[in-house]
This record gives sequence, C-alpha cells and structure tokens, in this order.
Amino acid sequence: MMYVLDTCVLFPTVVRNILLKLALSGEFQPVWSQNIIEEWIWSSKKNGMISTESAKVEIMQTKLIFPNSLWNLEEINNIDYWLPDLDDIHVLALAIQSKSKGIITFNKKDFPNSILGKYDLFSVTPDQFILEIFKVDSNLVFKICNSELDDINKTFEKKFTLKSLLKKAHLPKLAKVIS
Repeated sequence: MMYVLDTCVLFPTVVRNILLKLALSGEFQPVWSQNIIEEWIWSSKKNGMISTESAKVEIMQTKLIFPNSLWNLEEINNIDYWLPDLDDIHVLALAIQSKSKGIITFNKKDFPNSILGKYDLFSVTPDQFILEIFKVDSNLVFKICNSELDDINKTFEKKFTLKSLLKKAHLPKLAKVIS
C-alpha cells in the first residue's frame, strides 16, 4: 500500500529515517513528487539545521533507494480540489493520482479526514502510523528505532535515550509505548 509522505515528515531526519526504514522492510511504499522534494530543500534552508547541499545529498540518496517513489504529477486544476491550505493541494492531487491509501503528515489540520474521505483517503501522523505497525510487529519498530538511536548517538555529543529521541522527534505516543 502506498502513502504520500508530506514534506514535514521528510524533514527533519529522525522521522524520515524511521519511516523509510519501515518502507524498506516492506510495510508500505512511500510516494512523493518533485514539489515535495523542492519543499524539502526549502525547509532545510529555512530551518538551517542542515545545509541545502546536505539536503540535496539526502534527497539524492533517498531517490536512489526508492526509485519508484517519485511521481510526476499530472496537471492540477485547483478548482477540482480544496483544502484549508491551498498550497497543499498538490499533496492531495498526488495522493489521488498515485492511488495512495493516505497522507502521512504532522499537519492533520491541513488535511482534514472529512475532506480526504471524499477521495477515499485519510491523513495520519507519523506517530499514529508507526504505532499501528508497532501493534503488528513491535520487534521491527523497536529494532528500527534503536538503530536510529545508535546512529544519532554516534553523531551528536549529547546522548539520547530512546524515549527522549522519539519525544524530540514529535513521536510522543510511540515514545511512551516503546520505552
């Protein structure tokens, strides 16, 4: 099953890495568009957490690992779609055109299920999405999260616990269940 990954779950790194490792494990097929990739670059520049060049390298690596995830959007007629944030219509159009099951986003208010349901779609936060996988395969999620923790702790001077890392990554429900 395919899910569109909204830009806000591709940047920052921890959530993206956990989701993409779940995808590599066969839990779902991620989908994004060039618009989402461009927003990823813009977000990295805006937030200043990593350089634009580093973001481009991450994107190139991600595209190589997931060559079938980049979808070319057909022309969008904004009259056909409506969302509270009109700048997100391209995400809705991508979900419809790719026949995705839903949209993984932190911005659920911008993707209300009352609207998405008209297109047989729904929005879900990464926290909710990962928790659903955890219910079925807790060992997989635990292994992936611990792998991400190890990678982060090798990179930063400050050492995180699994719970503190997941909370910092805005995955509070997962942090509570997993630790």
